[in-house]
Amino acid sequence: MPMLIRHGLRRLAWGLVALATIPSLAFADPRTPTPEEYVAHTGGQATIVPSGEFVLDGIKLYCGRRPTVIDNNLDDYGAAYPGFLIMNMRLLARVSTPVKLWIYSHECGHQFRGPDEETADCFAVQRGRRMGWLSPGGVEEICSFISPAKGDAMHFSGSHRCEYMRQCFSEFGIR
Repeated sequence: MPMLIRHGLRRLAWGLVALATIPSLAFADPRTPTPEEYVAHTGGQATIVPSGEFVLDGIKLYCGRRPTVIDNNLDDYGAAYPGFLIMNMRLLARVSTPVKLWIYSHECGHQFRGPDEETADCFAVQRGRRMGWLSPGGVEEICSFISPAKGDAMHFSGSHRCEYMRQCFSEFGIR
């Protein structure tokens, strides 16, 4: 089962700080660490990539003016705090390009649309379609990636999310 789905309670988004995942976190404001504070709490093992300079499989990605933190010790493929994204390149190396780009865009979706997982999923597939990196076949790759996942406190089941993303992908209005 993909770690992206399995660790819903670990989600590093919108004030749901994962103390079980990173027990030494003690930010001045635990809901909104800066990228620099996050890197400091990894013991310097994470790095910050400035906005507009993050590249996955030759594709330059951006999420507004938000930087991306590379943390290969993150227990998931990606995560987000308000103001920055976190990507685990070690885990991302295991999945196809459409899945990688969807994961990044999903986390970016949290930045623009908030904590709701379905909304972030829809944001990601619609962004991929608009930007030209996501085809119907790519949606099916994403579905293959998440369909085995069971639901948890933060996520619907993978098959439910997949059906919702297929609908979002086919809609040309932005949700």
